Amino acid sequence: MKNNSSPFNRRHFLGMAAGAAVISHRAATGNPPAGTHQESFSFAVIADPHCAEGPRAGLEGYGDGADKLLRCFENMETLPAGERPDFALLAGDIHPAALAPHLDKIKTPLHAVAGNHEGAPESRGLLRSLFPEDFGSGADQRDYFRFIHKGVHFIGLCDAGMGGEHVGQFSSELITPPGQCDWLEAEMAIPGTRKVIFAHIPPALDGGDRNMYMARNDSRWFTDLVRKTAPEMLFFGHLHRATEEYKIGASRSVNLRSCCWNFQEAPIGFMLVRVTAHGMEVQEMITGEYRPKQ
Repeated sequence: MKNNSSPFNRRHFLGMAAGAAVISHRAATGNPPAGTHQESFSFAVIADPHCAEGPRAGLEGYGDGADKLLRCFENMETLPAGERPDFALLAGDIHPAALAPHLDKIKTPLHAVAGNHEGAPESRGLLRSLFPEDFGSGADQRDYFRFIHKGVHFIGLCDAGMGGEHVGQFSSELITPPGQCDWLEAEMAIPGTRKVIFAHIPPALDGGDRNMYMARNDSRWFTDLVRKTAPEMLFFGHLHRATEEYKIGASRSVNLRSCCWNFQEAPIGFMLVRVTAHGMEVQEMITGEYRPKQ
């Protein structure tokens, strides 16, 4: 893996003051039920690693897509033991064939969802095979799943269908099994649990026909469900631009920067999330910045 002299451990917070963001979240979403003990922990969210892509103009010193993904995990290893994430969420556009040779170098447990770059049967099948604990196998294979970690309910959705188009959808010949929307409604109806949702393509908040977002009806159904059920946080990738946080009803939602490349020369990086009994604190970790040619 290529090295460079760029500062590697710089920590960048979202534009809004971190304390204010946490206070706002606590007021909006509330704490766990009285008497519930929440063991604190951290997890990471990484978007759009594009492992098969070669070096990018302005980011040549950081290597190819796989190098830049591995840089994220190297960054995690430099953290004090108590701050290292228990696992990482990969929010799509992974290029599983290019990730597979490097999986043994990654010690952090991974949970992945498909992106539009996993929009062919071959790439989708390989992604499923790399993460059988989440995606299952044989007749029990699925492209959406949930897992529970220290009492928090994590929900991985598949909104990338056949063909690799950039508009998101929850129903497709490639998404298995059918019935993802009914499944999600049932998951969100489970009472008394803190919930985190992650997927690749974000919803269009205005409910319109917009490229790079969920389709019109998918966006409207999904944002309505989020407003009704109030998951604590949501994470999406796909946009390749500087991270932005916004609200859907009472829920905090984040569109993450890519760890591989971003438009407008926005730095690359990932996000750390600290879960406590009082809320979730987010912190961006910048792993590379564009350098103009000399």
